[in-house]
Order: sequence, then C-alpha cells, then structure tokens
Amino acid sequence: MGISGGFGSILITGLISSMLYGITTLQTYLYYMHYSEDSSLMKLLVAAIWILDSLHVSFMCYMLYYYLIINYGVPAALEYIVWSYQVTVLMNLLVIFVVQCFFAHKIHYLYCRKVRWFVTVPIMVLVIAVIGFGLSPYCFFNFVRAILIKQTAAVVVTTIHNKTSMLTQTWYYGVTPSVGTVVLAEILITVSLCVLLYDNGLRSTVPRTKRLVNSLITYAANRCLLTLIVAVAELGVNADQQAAWTMGLNFIIGKLYANSFLASLNTRQYLRSRDSGPEPDGLVNTVHLANPSKHLEDGRSS
Repeated sequence: MGISGGFGSILITGLISSMLYGITTLQTYLYYMHYSEDSSLMKLLVAAIWILDSLHVSFMCYMLYYYLIINYGVPAALEYIVWSYQVTVLMNLLVIFVVQCFFAHKIHYLYCRKVRWFVTVPIMVLVIAVIGFGLSPYCFFNFVRAILIKQTAAVVVTTIHNKTSMLTQTWYYGVTPSVGTVVLAEILITVSLCVLLYDNGLRSTVPRTKRLVNSLITYAANRCLLTLIVAVAELGVNADQQAAWTMGLNFIIGKLYANSFLASLNTRQYLRSRDSGPEPDGLVNTVHLANPSKHLEDGRSS
C-alpha cells in the first residue's frame, strides 16, 4: 500500500521544518545572550525545548534518509513506518505539552484568585488530553492487538514498526482528536490572554500602556493564528487520508510552538524599552510572561 501522497510533500515540509529549527536555535542563542538574569528554572526550560526540538529534527532527517536514500527503489520499505517517525511524534507532543503548560501557568498566576481555576483547569484538561490522544495509536492499539493474538513480544515490535496500512485506523483514533484538542487548548489560551490584557488595558489611564497592551493582544492573536492554520490543515489532510501531508505538517507544528515560546521570552526587552519612561504603569508589568512575580514586586515597591 505505502504512504499515500508520495514523499514530495514530506521532503518539502521537512525542509521547512529544518529552517524553522534554525530560527529556534537563533532564538535560543539570543535568549541566553540577553536574559542571563532569568531564573535557573526558566533557563532549564529553554534548554529542554531546544534539546527536544534538536532531537525532533535529527529523527526527522533520519526518516527522510531512510526512505529516500537507504531504501531508494525498494517498494517493500514503504509498507512500514520507520521507528524514527514515531519518535518525532513523541518529541512534538512533549514540546506542545511544555509550551502550553507554560502559558497555562502564567495565565493561572496573572488572573485573580476568584476565576483563575475556572480558566486554567479546562486548559490543562485539554493539554493532558493531547498527550493521551497523541500516544494512543502507537501504544494502546498495538498493546491490545498483541494481547488478542497472544504475542506479548509483538508489543515492542508493532510499536516500533507499524504497517502503513494501519495509518487510517490509528490516525482516526489518535491524530484527529489529538490535533482537535490542540486547537481547542490554543483557542482557550489565546482568548484567556487577550481578555486578561484587555482588562488591564481598560484599567490603565496611560496612553503608552494602552498601546503596549494592544501590541500584546495582536501578538497573542498572531501566535494563535499561525498554529491554528497548520493544525486545521493537518486535520483536513488527515480527514482526506493524505498520509504524507499529515506526516509533513506534523513536522512543522512543533517548531511553531517552540518558536512562539522563545519569542514570548525574547520580546520582553523590546517591550520594556517601549514601556520606559518617568511614570511607569505597574499594570504593564503583569503582562510579562517570563517572571511575573518579579515584575509585580517591582511595581509594588515603586
């Protein structure tokens, strides 16, 4: 049967993913150059994102090398999904999980105590569901199948080497709900951030603060728009059973999350320069996402 759609789309999206990885590496370098005062935990989190993204692009390149070089002209190789692709799926899931948890944590901290749990609990439920749905086609169904045919050793083998003929079945129960929950979680995070920023903007009487809040709302909306476009496209090609495009778009979406996370950290210096002045507004400090407690304490002391 092979992978429907051919490898042209996988190669193109793999090249795009590699370019996005270059941007991730540049942003990581800029972060460590300009934000050495951040906490050790934040630096460790940035390092973890870069390491996961590096592993992802490494296994992605091996997958392309396996099909296009090692097994060039070998149709039988297309009957199985190489193990490195499934590792790239895991790397993507971890990146998305970490980034969405990061934003959920900041939303929880910045909202008032009366409503913070009502906002963050639905987000975290969806984020955890992403991991569950994402892993299910590679673990649960293979495990059940191995138990039914009484071949325990097949658990490991089938998890590493899935037949491409199973793509439709496993992705129907795994990729579609996983990407769907990613979309829902992203919408909730973006709406929560925009409402929080808009509320702070209304309370402020400083024109500079209002302009800054509008810029942050625009950034939050654009960040959501990029990931939503790719996620919705992945849902569409998966529904049309275009396995190659589903694989390819999956290469890209994790890179978008890594870059959105790093961009939210690296834009702080620019935002602070816009906010510099003799009469700073303490409310603006609450929207910096890297270390809100530090900025809140600075605002209160002033």
